[in-house]
Amino acid sequence: MKPNMMQNLRERGIYSLSDGREFVVHAVFRGGYVFYTPEDWDFFGPHAFESDAEGHLRWSGQSNLWRTEDLIDTTRTARSRSRSHT
Repeated sequence: MKPNMMQNLRERGIYSLSDGREFVVHAVFRGGYVFYTPEDWDFFGPHAFESDAEGHLRWSGQSNLWRTEDLIDTTRTARSRSRSHT
């Protein structure tokens, strides 16, 4: 039996779910990812989902049916969130 491995996602990559929702991916230091709506990414809002070690997407600490492998890479990349004006 193969252990569950989380899919590697692109930093700031824009991914979609089959229901049409899109999310910007950000890797976190503890491992895994957090997922922002494009609007929340642009305006420094809170993340919508996070992933656990097995790749399940979680919202407010609760698992749902989606996994990182369900995400479809749109090949687009979000701009940096840097607040600097250089």
